[in-house]
Amino acid sequence: MTGEKNQEQNKRTEELEQELSKLKLELENARFQEEQEREKRLFYQLIAEFAFAWELWFDPNGSIKYCSPSCSDLTGYTANQIITSPGIAALLVYDADKEKYSNFLTGALNQTMVNQTLEFRVLTRTKQLRWFMMNVRGVYDKNGKYLGIRASVLDITRVKQAMGHISEMERTKEFDSRNKQRLQTELEMKDRELVSFLLQLSQKNELLNKAVHLLQSEGATKPKAAVLMVQQLKELLEANAVQPVDWSMVENQVDKIHPGFLERLQKRHPVVSVNDKKLCSYIRLGLSSKEIAGLLNITSKSVEISRVRLRKKLGINAKNRLANYLEQL
Repeated sequence: MTGEKNQEQNKRTEELEQELSKLKLELENARFQEEQEREKRLFYQLIAEFAFAWELWFDPNGSIKYCSPSCSDLTGYTANQIITSPGIAALLVYDADKEKYSNFLTGALNQTMVNQTLEFRVLTRTKQLRWFMMNVRGVYDKNGKYLGIRASVLDITRVKQAMGHISEMERTKEFDSRNKQRLQTELEMKDRELVSFLLQLSQKNELLNKAVHLLQSEGATKPKAAVLMVQQLKELLEANAVQPVDWSMVENQVDKIHPGFLERLQKRHPVVSVNDKKLCSYIRLGLSSKEIAGLLNITSKSVEISRVRLRKKLGINAKNRLANYLEQL
């Protein structure tokens, strides 16, 4: 009997030892898993608490479960102050953006958001107005249970300021472009007005000169009384026929339409005379030799001779047109 009891006791002891070893192994595994979970939580906590962005976790009811310390740098409020506050909207959000923020948060918590990004303004603890951007995402456990939303908030004030500066530059550029276009249109109009005026003056002078020559030829074939009348009319026409061009006015207008043209001409070709400048100006305005002749009260042939002399003075070879050279000057 004693031997059987000893055997039973030894067997029970062996079973207890096996169970104890099993429990020790399970305990070691549990401690190992707990240590891993603790290190994992510490890892994610370090990431969240030392992130540049302001990290938040809202439960499904909208209460703040977690707020990273970086909120202090962005808002001036500590994480504890934000968690215990009535809500971010009441504490921070700028009045004009409160409704937009509340609608966004409600939609995010209800998981009905299409665009999960919101830009809004806040008033910091020191009453500075700053722009924030919030990005949200739903949070779920391993079993798929909805745990609320995670939000990451960035300060985009400098970006907004830069965009505003760029926008202002674009508006200034557009204004400059419009102003330049307007000035170009005005110059083209002045150019047309000046050329029109010079053409009318040239045609008038040419017409009156023709009238004088006609009267001269008619006077030679008429009786004495008619000759006297023709002579008087001729003298009257000669006294008023040729209307001289106000060169100072033309010079001033040419300088407005083609700024620095005459100055560059004089600098590159110091030998040019006042008459050369006049001829160059008329050519630059696009007038023909016949039209220039009417302004200078000379013949078209004389203008052609003057053009040849001017080409030599400016050193322009036969391959290049005088008008093209003056346009590029």
